[in-house]
Parts: sequence; C-alpha cells; structure tokens
Amino acid sequence: MNWKKAICVTIAVAASAAMTGCTAKAPGANGDNETLTVLTNVAPTDGTGEVQAKVVAEFEKATGKKVKLIPAGESIGDVYETSVAGGKEADVVMVNLAEKSNDWVKNGIVKPASDYLDAWGLTDKILPSALDAWKDKDGKVQGFPYSGFVWPVWYNMDLLGQAGITQPPKTTDQLIEAAGKLNAAGIPPFIIGGNDWSGQKLFLQIAQSFMKPAEAQKVFEKGGYCGNANAMKGIELFTALRDASVFVKDTQGYTADQMNASFYEGKAAMMSAGSWAFGNAPESLRPNITLGGFPIPSGAAYSKPTAFNGFTGLGFWISPNGAKEGKIDLVKQWITAFYTPEIAAAYAQASNGPVAINSIKGSDATIENTLTDQAVNSVPKAVDFALMPDTAVPGNLADAMIRQTSAAFAPGADAAAICQSLDGLYA
Repeated sequence: MNWKKAICVTIAVAASAAMTGCTAKAPGANGDNETLTVLTNVAPTDGTGEVQAKVVAEFEKATGKKVKLIPAGESIGDVYETSVAGGKEADVVMVNLAEKSNDWVKNGIVKPASDYLDAWGLTDKILPSALDAWKDKDGKVQGFPYSGFVWPVWYNMDLLGQAGITQPPKTTDQLIEAAGKLNAAGIPPFIIGGNDWSGQKLFLQIAQSFMKPAEAQKVFEKGGYCGNANAMKGIELFTALRDASVFVKDTQGYTADQMNASFYEGKAAMMSAGSWAFGNAPESLRPNITLGGFPIPSGAAYSKPTAFNGFTGLGFWISPNGAKEGKIDLVKQWITAFYTPEIAAAYAQASNGPVAINSIKGSDATIENTLTDQAVNSVPKAVDFALMPDTAVPGNLADAMIRQTSAAFAPGADAAAICQSLDGLYA
C-alpha cells in the first residue's frame, strides 16, 4: 500500500507505465550465471532503496557476481507476466502479495517459497503469522514474506480545527457532520486515490463494515455482493458517504500519489494511507497528524474504527529463470541476505513498518518518526483491524475491480448498480 516507479513494456499497459518514467529495455534473463536480475518495486531514491543498495554491494563483494536491479512501478504485475510469457523474466521479483501475484503459484509462473524455506534456514526466522498470510489454499507459502504494514486513516488536526472539529470522527454520522463543516470552511475533507488500488481498498473497507471477517472473506473470494444483506448495507453506506460529499470532488480521477501529495500539501483534512507513506510526510506536518481508523456506522461488525494491517507487503518471489541450476544459489544468497538482523533492522527503520522476522521487535526499537511511533503504540489500541482484501479478491479480477470501484466513486451510481457491476466480474 507509493512504493513504485515504472518501466516501459510493449504491452497494453505501456501508456500508464510511461507516465511515471521509463527505461527502453524490458526485464529479462541475461542468459548467464554471472548476473542476478531483480525486478523490484523498492524505490531506489528512498531509505529502503539505500538498504537494497547496501545488499547489492555486499552481495557483489561476497560472490564476485553482478546484480542488475530493474525498478518497476504500478504495472509490475503486468511487466512480470509479460516477461515470463517471453521467457525473459528476472530471476527474483520483489513485490507485495496482492491482486495479480495471488495467482502466480497457481499459474506456475513462480516457484513456491515452501520449496526452499526449510533448506535455506528461513522457516524459523520468519514470523508464523507472516508465513500463514502468504499461504495459498493448498497450504503452499507462495513467496518469502518480508515487509509488513499498518494502514490507518490520517487526520490533519490543524485543518479539522479550522472547521471547529477537535477530535477525529469515530462514527460515520460524525464523519458526515465533519465533512459538512470542512466543506463549508472551504477545506476538502477526505481524499483517496479513487482511480487506483487505494480507492479500491477503501471501498472494500467500507463495504465490509457490517460483515465479520469470515463473511467478508467469502464475499470477496466468490462474489455475491447483491445477495448478501450485510454487503449491501456496506455499499449503501459507501454511497451515502459519497453523496454527502465526504470525499473530495472528482475523487474517481485521483491516484494514490496525487492523494499523498495533496494531503502533504495541506489540501485535504483526511486520507487513508499505509505506513509506507510515513517517511515521505513533511516533518513540519507530522505534529498535526493523528492516526486512527475509518469511522464505523451504527450496527457495525466492529466496535472501533477500522484500519488494515498485515505482512503482505514486500516479499521475494523466485521465477522459473531464478530456479534454474546456476542461478538458484545466487537467488538464495540474495534473499537470505535480507533476513540477517542488521539488514532487517535497517529495512524496518527505513520503511517505517514492521518486518516479518522473529529477531526484530519493532516496539523495542528506537522510533524516530512520530507517525511510526503512533502506528506502533497508539493505532492498535484505537482501531479494529478489518479483513485485508488483497489475499481474498481473486488476482485475475484485480484490475477490473479497480475500474468498477473507481466508477463507484463517481456521482450517480446507486448501491444496486455497484453491486451488480461487482458481481458481474465474478460471473
């Protein structure tokens, strides 16, 4: 949940990739065993990129081999799948477990991490809850879990105060009232990337307001939104919030990056963004931010405002090329390097989020970022964690669902039309 930069590929998504900056050469196996190719969505310009660069330097010194990093962006799933089809995929992919990647083991385009965890001595190093989160329906651990996240709602208390609001809203009635006051004061209320994955996640967070996790899991996996009374109540809640102008005007056109930029610049009072965004928040803004959950309606399945958390953030995936003789030893050295205490601690500090390693205790570490401090010490007490949709929604529906939820943010669509469009994807 702003982890990415794009590369050019000659596929249908080339236009969207070109928007964020491109390299003309597609990722591919180099045909020898002297270079390890890594398709990664770790941004080279931030703190996690510095940790990655440190691993590269140490790897090259220890092995005498080279590492070729291939930065990727929002279209990383398409980039990888296209390169596999051409037999020119990178040896390792570094990306989260979500949407398209949910189907990679099933489709045979990555090797299950289960095949290597014990042999590489990683099973006992990785948190059991993280391994569980990465298992598929057959019990296979799909990739190597690494970076976790907390995904709260951010409240700019300075802007809320300008509208006479002294506390973050805890109920949706209070949220609607707060949005009315903010709009009257000329302050955009809640901003979200309605045009991409961030809007989809918020929509599904609201849609499950009246569903317990097991019920939400079933609906997200199989569909049946229209036929589930609790799902319909959640979608009706979403349309009520939308029609009460809780979300900023033209939300359906915003991306997650535009959402972050607007909030950082003080152009919106609230947003939903994960711990990966803590490091980019201006230091001058941080004292004004209170982190919490999304307000709940009367009769909700939860007793507190909701947020997301989990260990389906960054992980490592082994490609068919990477599993070949001569390459798998390099892949092993690359992946296991990240699970050493020194690198894991550095990554946790740089990412402002937990790392899925037994020997790293985030709550015991010195936390310099005040937002990270809130996420570790305050947020878990203030929220209930809702079901994270990434491992429930089928990967092959991800892009189409984002298009449908983007349309849901536009004025006019009622709950019946929205549920029908969602159920149509599953059909």
